[in-house]
Amino acid sequence: MTRVLFFGGNGHSAARLDAAQNALGAHDSPPFELVSVPYPGFENRPRAADFEAFLDATASAATALRAPRTVLYATGIGGLLILCLRARGALRDLPTVLHAPVLWGLEHRFMPRLMRLGLAQLALRRAFKSPAFQRRFARKHFLRPASPETLRAFFDGYAACQALPDFFAWLTPSLLRSLEAHHTRDPSLMDDIRFIWGAKDTVVPPRELTWTETALRRKLVITTFPEWGHYPMIDDPESWVREVSRVASAPSL
Repeated sequence: MTRVLFFGGNGHSAARLDAAQNALGAHDSPPFELVSVPYPGFENRPRAADFEAFLDATASAATALRAPRTVLYATGIGGLLILCLRARGALRDLPTVLHAPVLWGLEHRFMPRLMRLGLAQLALRRAFKSPAFQRRFARKHFLRPASPETLRAFFDGYAACQALPDFFAWLTPSLLRSLEAHHTRDPSLMDDIRFIWGAKDTVVPPRELTWTETALRRKLVITTFPEWGHYPMIDDPESWVREVSRVASAPSL
């Protein structure tokens, strides 16, 4: 069976995949195995000393989880982490899907700049704990009403993410410049990656990929799903499982 290693975004927790795991469990013979890659500093794990240590630990965890047939699947900022790992030579032999990744759109976003301020980080943590904020977030970014259990699990991931400020400190325009330089030396950095997006994504709009294309001077092929938002594994897990099944069973991307 193919194993899909899931690289989540900031605040990710394995509980975000519960609906998808249930959809997989409804099959007599599940089409793939879904495993969340554990990041340092997430889900109450100890934080990494620095970004290099974070990448080392993440690469080691992903390597330990590899199966004979493995596909990498990343969402949000997880897509940028995949590129950083590939730039170091890690996991480059594995088929890779980047779903609405935050790449060069990072430096066009106001929130990452704001969140480098300590007071803003404190305010964000408080907001994540607010039931009113959680309901507004769900109405804006989830396409289907979320159950109280789903909302609690989703936002508990942020509460248990001690690495939240680290990402804002590490993932900066200077990191993008280093990736650009690496891509100039080695254009294959972006080879064999499939990009997918939900047309209704309000977290990372599809237009963000154009900033990556401009920075790298390279056209990237994207597959868009008209009925998906940013969280199809939560909104429509059966549809998400069907699509990932196609990727998992394909001989190559």
